[in-house]
Amino acid sequence: MDDAIPSISTAGVGSRFVSQAELEDAKAKRDEQWKAAYARLGQEPPPQPTDDAYDGRSLAEKLAANRAAKQEEWEERNKLGNQFRALEEDEVLFLDSVLEKQREEERLRKQMDGEELKHFRE
Repeated sequence: MDDAIPSISTAGVGSRFVSQAELEDAKAKRDEQWKAAYARLGQEPPPQPTDDAYDGRSLAEKLAANRAAKQEEWEERNKLGNQFRALEEDEVLFLDSVLEKQREEERLRKQMDGEELKHFRE
C-alpha cells in the first residue's frame, strides 16, 4: 500500500491523527477497487449500504426504546387473545345439549336410511 497508516509506535498523538479528508479519500479508493474487482468478474457491484445517521442517545435510552417497542408489539399480537373469555357452566350445558340433539338426529337418520335400504333390497 502506498499510503500506509502510521504505526502506533510513532511518537506523538499528532502523527497518528487521520483527517476527515484522508478518510474520505481512503473510502473512495476502496470503492474504486471494489468496482474494478466486480468489473473484472463481469458483475454489477451490490449497492453500497448507507451510513446510519448519528444517534446521540445513550445506550440505556436505546435499550429502553427497544424494550418498549418489543413490549408494544407483543401486546398487539396478544390483544386478540385477551378479548375472549371462558364459557360459563350454563353455556357449556346448552352446547352439550345441542351437540347431543344433533347426534341423536344423525343416529335416527342413519337408522331410517338403513331400514329403507333393507326394504328396498327385499
